[in-house]
Amino acid sequence: MKKIYKYSLLSIAIGLILSFTGCEDKKWSEDYDIKWPVPQISSLSQKGDVAIGSEITITGSNFANVMVAVKGEECTVLSTNDAETELKVLLPRIFEEGPIEIYNVYKRWSESTDLLSPVYPETKVSKVNDIPAGLQFKIEGENVDIITNVYINSENAPILTREPGEILVNSADLGLRPGQLVTVSFKSLSPNSVPPVPNVNVVYPFIEYKELAIWDFEDGTHAYIGEGSATVESGGSDCPGNMDKFFQLRAPGYGWDKASGEMTSNEVPDITTFVNPYLTFAVRTPVGSAGYFQMEDQNGNWRHFDYGFNTGGEWMIISQPLAEGWEGGDFDPRAFKPKLGFKAGNAGTQQDVDIAYMKISEGFYDGAIQPGDPIGSDDRPARIELMTFEDTQNWPDQVNSGNGETIGALDNTLRPAADQINAFNGSHFYTYGDDGSLGNWSGYWGNTLSVDTKSHYLGVFDDAHLSVALNTGIGKGQQYIIIRMYQYDEQLVLVRKFFPNNNSVWSTHQFSLFNEDLENWSDDSTDLGKHYKSLKRMNPDEPIDRIEIIVSRNDANEIVLSMDELVITEGPRY
Repeated sequence: MKKIYKYSLLSIAIGLILSFTGCEDKKWSEDYDIKWPVPQISSLSQKGDVAIGSEITITGSNFANVMVAVKGEECTVLSTNDAETELKVLLPRIFEEGPIEIYNVYKRWSESTDLLSPVYPETKVSKVNDIPAGLQFKIEGENVDIITNVYINSENAPILTREPGEILVNSADLGLRPGQLVTVSFKSLSPNSVPPVPNVNVVYPFIEYKELAIWDFEDGTHAYIGEGSATVESGGSDCPGNMDKFFQLRAPGYGWDKASGEMTSNEVPDITTFVNPYLTFAVRTPVGSAGYFQMEDQNGNWRHFDYGFNTGGEWMIISQPLAEGWEGGDFDPRAFKPKLGFKAGNAGTQQDVDIAYMKISEGFYDGAIQPGDPIGSDDRPARIELMTFEDTQNWPDQVNSGNGETIGALDNTLRPAADQINAFNGSHFYTYGDDGSLGNWSGYWGNTLSVDTKSHYLGVFDDAHLSVALNTGIGKGQQYIIIRMYQYDEQLVLVRKFFPNNNSVWSTHQFSLFNEDLENWSDDSTDLGKHYKSLKRMNPDEPIDRIEIIVSRNDANEIVLSMDELVITEGPRY
């Protein structure tokens, strides 16, 4: 379904008001011999409660050249019978209770006596895509177009486009950071409450290159009207970004005096989803000749691209910001209907020009970038996932070699039956239990979780943070977990301790890897060891060799501790 843009009926209403008030008490048509037809509604096939987007039939008279709305929201006219007494229309997906309104080109209108009240279906959100910081992202599901508000960490994020299965949302001006984890929540017209989606990743902003053709001539047709020979030719595949066909004009030129012809579109290009739209085209003039055209918006504005083309037989790509360079007044991209005026300009009497395509591109087009390619992406990862436990084959059970008891396992295996939980993020997590072998404040030193990190260069981050989600057993009291980090061939050993106590609710914990003093556990039995023992922070320009997790007993408390998503991000994740 296309997005329904509400073109306000205000202009029609104002026209009617002016017509009836501009001549004191005279009727709008009093000074005319013509009796303008007035659309009349006699019945509706449905009234009262009606499903949004459903088809209804309107019976009446004078239904020629009409627009139909319900409480100001435009309907889609599907058909009109030959007698112009019956209309079939699709109701909009969002509207308020009100009458059916019919307007014709003569500014005459009427409305139904019966009211329509929208019945909205349930909304289900199935996926919230990663959010490029400051840019657009998609939310997918069923009937998501009737979501009226989207919130990111309780801040409103504007909805840009709507379809039943997908909406596009703008995250600009919310101050999101790559690596951040956010909650996306919703307000909907649906009868059900749409649950929020937690733990949505914010990634480095990038724009996916896309383009929208205004004219590409691949169908063999053109819209040129004017003097000279205008044809669509084959053999234009040597033009970067072109398939085969191109438009060719060979006509007399009249300098700046008059145009040889024009090429007009009656469509407004839908650039709603473009972040940085550029007007892009490829042009060529024959060797020894020249030509020119300028762009108009059919609203009194125009723009130039130099003042004459002379490319010597080579294709030339011109790509400029759509909203810049206009003369004549204020350019409005929402009302832009492209028109080329073929004034030869500085090409004088020559008007020989080829056009391979005219399109809207996402940013500057260099002739090489392809739709789907990322623009402006960052080399830094939004997050480095060290332990997510989704790769289950890499996380076997931890077995105490002293007694053969399993003390660590995936998911809920070691949690009590009455204390089963879901993963913090994704589908899996890791849990440690208590085999009764530990004394107070001792740990499972022979059964740690460890990950090699030497391949990750963290110097690209300004302030790398390590974060982890933890979940303790109900009534088990405070737990004790140690994160141990190694650097310089494991000669520098620094640790950070956490003491969670959250009774079966996930809590998040994080710290700065390089900008925070840490506890030093280095071996100082050698002179070099004494040097490392004096350090409180790691070096961001050197790799961290390994990161290790040790679960220990907190005093006499029984161990029930789950963990999920050990990751490194730029700045705090939560």
